[in-house]
Amino acid sequence: MARIEKYGHDLPTEQDAVNALTDLVGPQMAEGLWSLAVQALGMRRPVTEPAALRRVAEHVMEVGELSRVAGRSLKVRIITYEALARSVPS
Repeated sequence: MARIEKYGHDLPTEQDAVNALTDLVGPQMAEGLWSLAVQALGMRRPVTEPAALRRVAEHVMEVGELSRVAGRSLKVRIITYEALARSVPS
């Protein structure tokens, strides 16, 4: 799954998540927070699968108020992408 042309919606990426965190907590904290969340879940970077990205986003949401905003945003984008992908005929 990459881009859903009919809706102009791209699959969120790990870099999108780190960029969103960077806007809230700065680049070093964002990289560290994302890496620790990935490691805590027993995963390896880069995280590419939507389900795995969602798991990391949910983990990040538990860390603090600012990270909750970025994590929830990523989770919503992934859920939206998956719902749109299911609605487009193959």
